[in-house]
Amino acid sequence: MKIAIIGSGRIGANIGLPAAEARHDVAFSFSRSTEKLAMLAERGGQSASAMSVRDAIEMADVVVVSVPWNLRSEAVGDPRALQGKIVVDTTNQYGGDGIVSLSHPAVVENMALFPGARFAKAFNTFTAQFQIDEKDRLGDDRHAMFFAAEDTDAEAAACTLIEAVGFDPVRLGGWDVVELLEAPRRSGSVYGEAYRPENARRIAAVAATDAASASRLADELKEAE
Repeated sequence: MKIAIIGSGRIGANIGLPAAEARHDVAFSFSRSTEKLAMLAERGGQSASAMSVRDAIEMADVVVVSVPWNLRSEAVGDPRALQGKIVVDTTNQYGGDGIVSLSHPAVVENMALFPGARFAKAFNTFTAQFQIDEKDRLGDDRHAMFFAAEDTDAEAAACTLIEAVGFDPVRLGGWDVVELLEAPRRSGSVYGEAYRPENARRIAAVAATDAASASRLADELKEAE
């Protein structure tokens, strides 16, 4: 895949560097430090580069949006630039005063902000440090990473990226259940919680028909801290 990382902070780097190591073409963009972009491109080797946001989006099949909530429009620029693109949305709705109250799930708000893009919501349930600390687990010891998508190509892209960073991808469902994996951390959600893959798949199977029961199961099966 050709991947644009918009927002080259810790989450963006956690996604982009393993993807480049797996020989995907990765363009890092949108950082207040051009030196940081150059450093990430160097660390990523021959498959990585540093670009402007506009150039990165133009080259990409998949665009990872990984910026603070209040910088989404500034980071992307022209919202039409994402039309037809697969977008992996890692954002959480935190502002300067904490969680932002929304009328719709955060990913649905972003879909309205960037019409015509093909969305998956992923990489938002764990902190950047947890992703670093837990990425090298193997076999049955690995953690699941929940994501949501309704577009089959976006689903496939999310799975590829999640596998590249060392987690087992588990599709929780579509936008009707996506709030279960969105911020904030709370009882009945999977946000901020760790699960073994087999337990995550149990939750997703129940979520397909009964979100309330999936929510109860999410509390029951989460790993103890």
